[in-house]
Amino acid sequence: MKKTLLVAIILMMISTTLPALALGPLDVDADLTLMSQYYWRGVVANPDAVLQPSASAGIMGIGFGFWGNMDLTDIGGKQGEFSEIDYTATYGLPLPMMDLEFGLIYYHFPNSDFASTAEIFASGSLGVLLSPTLSVYYDFKEADGSYIEGGVSYPFALGPKLNLELGLSGGFADSNFSNFHYGTKSTGLTNFLVTAAVPFDPIPFLTITPSVNYGSQLGDFK
Repeated sequence: MKKTLLVAIILMMISTTLPALALGPLDVDADLTLMSQYYWRGVVANPDAVLQPSASAGIMGIGFGFWGNMDLTDIGGKQGEFSEIDYTATYGLPLPMMDLEFGLIYYHFPNSDFASTAEIFASGSLGVLLSPTLSVYYDFKEADGSYIEGGVSYPFALGPKLNLELGLSGGFADSNFSNFHYGTKSTGLTNFLVTAAVPFDPIPFLTITPSVNYGSQLGDFK
């Protein structure tokens, strides 16, 4: 993935979501997100507008899904083409006051010279104040390195059915992951991201989420 020096960037996103449908034991979910830029773990992968569709299906804790990134401008001569498609397989384990998830992500980069890669991950979230989450990713195919992401979030009520959802997250990378994605062999905190979103439901079975995000790379990772 193209490495970009980043001091600070503002992202604006509108996400349209079809809430999960329970089809007997099968849960199906779909999402269509429009973003001003594609921002991934502190890296601006595309500085122009992108469309990011996704879909997933799960049964008895086992899930499969895909996520894609389509360039909407002619940057790199790829307008209207997918620059990335990710395939995921997950297993979720709900526990008292905690949710755990384990999985595999396969990253494919069509219409580019980037080699496909893959990660395994483990993620956990606590059902307490600020809903803390922690996810550990290990790229075993190309980077042979690890990335850790932690975050907190909190909703503020704006009305009976309207919330302002605030979030803060940050990343940590080891030297192998940093060398592959950031061009430095440093180990440490790589980036942070602040989010503010106001989801609302204009009609049944449809959620629209305007969002403003602010992120920056840190220290040696700029």
